[in-house]
Amino acid sequence: MTHRIHRSRLGSALKLGTVLSLAWSGAAFAQTYTQGVADGFVLPTEPVSPSTGLQAWVAANYSLPGIRPYDQIVSDRYFATTFPNLTQNGNICGATLRMTVRNGGSNDSMGLWFVGPGGTFVATGWGESLTNLGIPFPNTGTVLLNLAALPGTGVTNLIPTLNAQGFLDIIVQDDSAVDSATLVITPCRKDVFIKDIPADIGVEPGAYGSTPIWMSPDIRVCQTPGCVGNQNPEFGQTNYVYVKLNNVGTPSAPLAQPTTGTLRVYYTGSGGAALWPSSWATINSIAVSIPVGVTEIMVPWNTVPAPGHYCLLARWDSPTFDPMTFPELIGSNTLVNTANNNNLAWRNVNVVNLSPLRPAATFDFRALNVLAQRASLLDLQVRAPGQASFISRGEVLLQVPTALWQTWSRKGEGFEVVGEGLLRITNPGGARLVGLTLGAGQEAHFSLTLKAQAGTAAEKFEVQLVQFSETEESKGQVVELGGVGFDINVGPDAQGGK
Repeated sequence: MTHRIHRSRLGSALKLGTVLSLAWSGAAFAQTYTQGVADGFVLPTEPVSPSTGLQAWVAANYSLPGIRPYDQIVSDRYFATTFPNLTQNGNICGATLRMTVRNGGSNDSMGLWFVGPGGTFVATGWGESLTNLGIPFPNTGTVLLNLAALPGTGVTNLIPTLNAQGFLDIIVQDDSAVDSATLVITPCRKDVFIKDIPADIGVEPGAYGSTPIWMSPDIRVCQTPGCVGNQNPEFGQTNYVYVKLNNVGTPSAPLAQPTTGTLRVYYTGSGGAALWPSSWATINSIAVSIPVGVTEIMVPWNTVPAPGHYCLLARWDSPTFDPMTFPELIGSNTLVNTANNNNLAWRNVNVVNLSPLRPAATFDFRALNVLAQRASLLDLQVRAPGQASFISRGEVLLQVPTALWQTWSRKGEGFEVVGEGLLRITNPGGARLVGLTLGAGQEAHFSLTLKAQAGTAAEKFEVQLVQFSETEESKGQVVELGGVGFDINVGPDAQGGK
């Protein structure tokens, strides 16, 4: 049955080859809305969900009452349904629609509309004949449409209208049947992250395995602008912290848009556990706009407080566009915060250059009890990752604080006692001190000494000193809370990294 009043809204000439059937893709997580069952028009029918406005429009503009449900194959009845609340997860950057339709009329069409509560159009929609969409009468086929690039003339990008209206009406004339309809919405997701480990892709909490998350590859220090690699900060001058920001957020259609926020960088003494925000002092903050991709930002460090070694924390602060996904509570564990927020990254890495002229270096390591109300068990682990162990080339000594030494039972493995409170690491694979105790909120300072044997060959090694303690969630059991990595260059030409 022909109803001329609707043809001017729905029909337009288009060649079949211009139908775009590839779904919009992006980094955001898509939401899928499905109506009907993809069962090939098998009865019983499934209900449609037209809005009151769309029902009012059909009643006012079509002479026969009623709206056909999914799977109903009859003549002279409109198919009409609505997908509501599409912006409940934020602005929309992409949308695709898949519908299986049986063309029951040679001049039938489908439309994507926006009908208000009163039964009148609140925005310009889109329409096309089923034949031009690749389903000639009397065949059955599937229509796959990218709502950002619809075929035909007129308005072919409905994304701005979807964002403005928050719903989509679908209508199919009036001798044709619909088996099912699936609308996939991709919300705009602004997401900037800083890598915790080299393999980090921004998903938190990540799968870190044995790789420490307190050695972020996206944070480094330069004593002068533009250096290569990582250096130790130099006291008495301006240093420069470089932070890589990885913007993987969904671009706003049709062009990618930057994400604005503030990069904040902090330091604390070289050590294991740290609390937010009491353990951290501000280095600097810079307001930046980050395009999609990887951007390295230089942050001046004007106030290195004293000669020594420091741990760094970088925070991408963008509460409007890219908020923290895990609350940073006062007194919270920095490692837990870092593991659960891809806006945070932690780097505790020192560069150590040993040569015949400087065969040894000593470093302070602070262990902190993150429990303010009670004592905590404490383990310290010396790791020697990599194929070549520094312990086979040099010497690693650990001085235990007097108060801990007096109460410690010398439990552990991989070390020997060589003096009062002084341990030598004997196992090339590392060692572990077990069963020390820290009082409530207490910190203790250990000394780590690295000594290189004389030699002419230049070699690189790595040593890590890691703290394990109790937390509120792990009472009675120690878990890794942080550590410090030492990148050791041994040889006559070792230089820099003061």
